[in-house]
Formats: sequence, structure tokens, C-alpha cells
Amino acid sequence: IVRQQRLKYIAPVIISPIVALYCRARRLLKKKGVSRRRWACSLCRQRARWKCVRCLRSYYCSRQCQNVSWHIVHKHVCYKPHRFWASVAVYSLATMLLFPGMKRDPLMYDLAFVLIPTSFYVMALLGGGIATVMKKTRGLDLRGRVFELVVVVMTLWLLRVSWGLVGGFFGDANKCHGIVGSVQITDEAVSSSLLNPLRLLVLKPTQKYFLMWDKAAQMIPLVRGLVCSRPMELDDGCFEHLPDGNADFFLEEHGGGKCASDLFLVSSIWASAGLVAMLSWAVKRRERQRRAQRRQRPHQD
Repeated sequence: IVRQQRLKYIAPVIISPIVALYCRARRLLKKKGVSRRRWACSLCRQRARWKCVRCLRSYYCSRQCQNVSWHIVHKHVCYKPHRFWASVAVYSLATMLLFPGMKRDPLMYDLAFVLIPTSFYVMALLGGGIATVMKKTRGLDLRGRVFELVVVVMTLWLLRVSWGLVGGFFGDANKCHGIVGSVQITDEAVSSSLLNPLRLLVLKPTQKYFLMWDKAAQMIPLVRGLVCSRPMELDDGCFEHLPDGNADFFLEEHGGGKCASDLFLVSSIWASAGLVAMLSWAVKRRERQRRAQRRQRPHQD
């Protein structure tokens, strides 16, 4: 691609962010215990000893491999400031073309996009915890490419369920999937439900946050003319779906039986990931303290 005169300058702008995201994802999986902590040379795949000091993405076993890789491909994808801003412009335009609804509801789409790295991080935590437990209890090492693929597939599944909850939160309960069936929660029983803390601490503030931005967009004439989907109907809100945000979307009165079951499932996954993160932090702290005690030798006169 980079040898073609027409693609020589546009190919790095497109490829470089993809390589960067891939490397960051692999680095996260290595740190969480999903992948093997073995850094391979980008050229010959042997054990690497250092990495490119500019982009911190490519690893090499020798200076010879680094020089060869630089002239073959790495100089075309290595990070440069002007490539970064060009990539931002290209991918922003592509995102606007692929998702035309972003102009009508940018904050709702931002919430959906934020769930992509968040879901990946949650699944990496759970996958790393499972791999660590299996290795310490059964002696079975799950780390590797297959386990990485499992984490990616589970991330896509969690993302699909989470996007359905976003649609249900903004007024379309039919987008919820009901993975584990349907849970009927009435308005009278919500106070004793397990979802009530989530409703009070997360959903209610989120609803107020989006309504605040919807009202702020109505008060600025320039913004109202550019982004409001219904600028003449200010009583109905500025954006298309933000005024429909409802913290009680999972209740039976709003047809949210499937949303309630999905909310139970997703909140349980997030709580499990938080528990794994705390246990991992505690275990690592204990190991550091043990290493420090081993290094302290008694003073000999």
C-alpha cells in the first residue's frame, strides 16, 4: 500500500490509529493477565528487548531488526503529530457519515461510544481474574490468542446488551434484549428492589445531566439552530432523544421487563469486575510487601 503513489500519504493516516488501538488493547490484556507477558519482535517474532521510543508500539530484539522494520513499514505507521490530527479529521468525518443521527443526538452517541472501551476493560478484568484463578488452583494456563478472542467476543456481547439499555433509557424499551428473560418490577416494589441503589445513584443523576445539556442547548440561539432537531418546538426539548431520558425505564409501567433483566445482568457483570479489581490490587500489594521483606536482611556486626 505504501509503495503506491496515490496511497502513500493517506494510508498511514488510516492505518496508524488502528495499529495504536490494537497495541493498546494487547498491552491492556497483557497487564490484566489475559495474554502472555511476552513481548515479541515486530519483525522476526523473537523475544523483544526494547521498543520504538517515539510511538512505543513496536518491539524489537535487535537494532538490525529495528532498522529493517523501519525501512519496510514502520516509518509509515509510526506516530507523528500531523498524522494524528489528520487521522482525527478523517475518522471524525467517517463517523459522521456512518452515524447521521450524531448531529441530532451527539450526547447519546457519545455515551454509546464510551461503552466500547469500558466494556472491553470490564471483560479484560474478568478474563484476567478467571485466568489467574485457573492457573493458581488447577495449574491450567488459559492465556493466549484463543482466550484473547473469547474476551473480544464477550466484549461485543456486553456492548450489544449495553447499547440496548441505552436505547431503553432514552425511551425505546424495544431495544432491550432480555437475555435472561423478563423481570417485572412495579413502581411500588422498586424501593425494595436490588436495582433501586443503581436507580438513585446512577440513573437519576444521568437523567438530570442529559436534561441539563438539553436545556442549555435551547438557551443558545446559534447552537439551537445548528443541532436542535426541533428548534421551533422548544417545549419538547432540543435534541431528538435526550428529553425522553427516563431513569424508571425498567419498570413494568413503561414496558421495561426486558430492560430490567438486562440491567440486572450488566450491573452484576460490572460489580464482579469491580470485585476482581479490588482483589487483584490487594494480592499485588501483598506480594510487593513480601518482596520488600525478603530484601531486608538482618544487620551483621
